[in-house]
Amino acid sequence: MDSPRLRPTFDLDLDLPPDHAMTALRRRMEGGPRSRRCQSKGRCAEFFLSDDDRHLWTPYLSVQAEDAPGGGTRLHGRFAPYPEVWTFFMFAYGVAWFAVLFGGAFGYAQWASGESPWGLWGVWIGLPAVLLLHLGSALGQRLGAPDMVELRSRLDGLVAGLETRDP
Repeated sequence: MDSPRLRPTFDLDLDLPPDHAMTALRRRMEGGPRSRRCQSKGRCAEFFLSDDDRHLWTPYLSVQAEDAPGGGTRLHGRFAPYPEVWTFFMFAYGVAWFAVLFGGAFGYAQWASGESPWGLWGVWIGLPAVLLLHLGSALGQRLGAPDMVELRSRLDGLVAGLETRDP
């Protein structure tokens, strides 16, 4: 993993049409030993780790099949935290940035009108909160890196032999 990014992504191209690729992938998923830890519907598939291996930082892999520009299928994979973790993260991120923007605007208005600019406390609280959320994201990705490798290798094992080509 090069550098931490929010919800890392990758693309994988196949020579099959999208619906055929997903049908073949779904057939292989159902026959595999870990079939309970993956699900698929339409042109989407999701891969999970077992509940025993799950932690706060554990990611899951979401894969969507799209039409590739040169024909065939482009599998677009995205690693993300579980939905409840992602929702909390985005809520906290939104609150922190709201505190920065509202505190800055309100503090400036107070300062411009000659009052004490106590509204700037929102900036001094919000900016460190944003920084802590980014550091927490980087730490979670570092802790979840082995899980990301396992999920990606499961996908690679399923698409092996489905006429894969480099993007």
